[in-house]
Order: sequence, then structure tokens, then C-alpha cells
Amino acid sequence: MPDSVFHVPARITFGVDVLNRLGVIASSYGTRALLVTEPNLRDAGHIRRVQDLLSKKGIDVILHDELMSGAHVGSVDEAIGLARAGKVQMVIGLGGMNAVLAARCASVAAPNQEASSASLLNSVPNPKAALPCIAIPTAIRDHFLFTEDVVLVDSSAKTARSVRLGPSSIREVLVDPRLNLSLSKKAVGAALLDTLAAACEGYFSKRNTFLSETLFLESCRAIHDAVELIHKQSEDLRGRFRACEAGMACAIALSSSVQGPAGALTYAINAKYAIPKAWVATVLLPHMLDYAVAPRTDRVVKVAEALGEEADGLDINDDASRAASAVRRMMGRLGLTSRLRDFDIRLDDMFEMSEIAAGFEMSGYSPVAHSSEDIYEMVKAAF
Repeated sequence: MPDSVFHVPARITFGVDVLNRLGVIASSYGTRALLVTEPNLRDAGHIRRVQDLLSKKGIDVILHDELMSGAHVGSVDEAIGLARAGKVQMVIGLGGMNAVLAARCASVAAPNQEASSASLLNSVPNPKAALPCIAIPTAIRDHFLFTEDVVLVDSSAKTARSVRLGPSSIREVLVDPRLNLSLSKKAVGAALLDTLAAACEGYFSKRNTFLSETLFLESCRAIHDAVELIHKQSEDLRGRFRACEAGMACAIALSSSVQGPAGALTYAINAKYAIPKAWVATVLLPHMLDYAVAPRTDRVVKVAEALGEEADGLDINDDASRAASAVRRMMGRLGLTSRLRDFDIRLDDMFEMSEIAAGFEMSGYSPVAHSSEDIYEMVKAAF
């Protein structure tokens, strides 16, 4: 049996309107901050609100809100340069996975004068301690909040790269369900099914532990509840609250487990074609569950039960197949696309994506070995 390692070096503040605590929390780290965020959050008022909360506590803010789609190293280099030039004492990431990851990269690289996106891509160790990073996720989930390994996009090659960033520099996480009320029903639905895909692969992984198992299954149950609530009333704060619980449970569990081939394929396709990760993961999810029935039958049954399916125990394979059926019903209720071909990509190009995905370390922890041919078969089923 593998050793269990569970380490989350961050304080998590979770609840409605906890963003109001940001000024007090940030003031304990200094008086100069770099805020890394996304331009689409301006219309919702989130950026101005964060700036005001920090300003009231005497914290000067340098704003970087010109992130490219995906965790591109070009955006990371800009953030590193601003952090150094501004001599900031903390980095704050506000937004989805890309914004928080760019903030985390800047916090790691800025104190080390020789560090850049190129050194990060090559997993070069940084001798100096990272700046403290504060994460404010606004998109339900963030699979890399507490992981040592992350995925960055090599801008020049349009290729996803698995990078060893080291222990997370994130010291504070503020999860406020109100921040994702600006997301549409479809966007929240896709984020939830992306979370479910990560939770399932983490649960099926060889690195799964008794602690992460509990959190992954709770994430699945929370996703089921959130979909029910959001389907009835998309702006119901209870649904958004439950969705954030699902995302946080999954993120904590991934600190001691890892995604698998479907996750790797999602990152590869996103890097090459700039298709949102959540949409790709949603399409791949039911097919990943179908492929997991044989090697992880008992665990797929537990996922089905967590998603509200009743297992009668007469045929374990039939019980396991109900997990994918439950997901397909969720996709239908949320109005989400179910085919990769809808993203205007060609099947002819997908074998290259499958080869990239097979080379990711996370794919090696799948319960059975997955070659590029195996992953391509899943792509064809999803196409």
C-alpha cells in the first residue's frame, strides 16, 4: 500500500460574504500587493471591490488583469515582472484556475532574480522562499490550489506542460459563494462536471488515500445536490454554496491524489485550441466513467450512489454503469454539449493530443496503464 501524505498549508475561510475579511487578512502580510485577475471580472464589480477592501487597510495594489486564456507562461512572466518591480510583499489571485495559478507562479518566482516562466517550465528549484499568496477563487473549483505539480501552457508551442512547482505558496484561501453568482447556469454546470471529473479520477487513482477518498465522495455528493438546486433556480445561493463545497473538497483531496488521463487530455486540448477546460472535461467525463468500470468497478458504484443512483446489488457492472448515466442526465438538464465535434476540432488532430496526455505524469497513476492508443479510443467515443 502507498504511503499517505496529506498537507494543506493554507487557512481556508469559507462562507457567504467572507470576502469582507480580505483587508484584515491581507494586512498581516504587508502593505504592498500584486493583484492578478481576469478582465471579465470587471463588469461584475469584483476587481473594484477587492481593491477597495485592500485600500481601506492601507494596502497599495498593483493590478495585473490582462491574463490570456489558459495558464500561459507569457501572462506568468508579466506577473513576475510586476511583482519584482513593485517590491510587493504578497500576491493575490482573484478569478478562475488560470488567475490563481499565475498568482502562485509569480509568488514563487519573484523573490528569485534568475527565475522566469522558462525556469518554471523546466521545474528549476527556487532557493528563496516564496511570497505569501492569497487565493480568491471565483469559478467553483481549482484543482491546483494545494498541489505541488501544476499545468502551464507553453505559449510558443501551444502545448500543456506538467510542471513541478513545489509546495503551494498559498497561505490563505477565501471562498465566497456570492462571487460566482455572475456565472451563467451553463458555466456553473460545466465547472461542476469538471470538478466531478477531477474527483472521480482522483478517487480511482493509485495515489488515492483513505482521507482523499472521503473528500472525493463528499465532493460527488455535493455536486449532485448543487446540480439539483441550480437546475431549479440558477441563482439560488444555496446551490452556489454547495457547488463551492464540492470544489473545495475536491481541491483538498487532490493535495494527496492526482487527476488521470482525462484530465491530462483536457489540459492538452485547452492549450492547443483554447477551448475552456471545463467544457472539454464535461464531454470526456461519461466516457471516462465507462472506461473505469472494468478496473475500478466497486469505486464507480460508489460514485453512482453518491450521485443519487440506487445500486440494487444484482449486477455490479450494471450498478457501475449508472454513474455515466447519471452524468449524461445532468448534462442534459444543464444544457451542456456532449460531443467533442461541437468544438470545431478535427478527429485527425486528436491522436497528437492523446500522445501528449499519455506523457503526463498524472496519467501514470491511473488504475491501469493508458497508452496513447487507449486515450485515443476514449476520444473517438467522445467525438
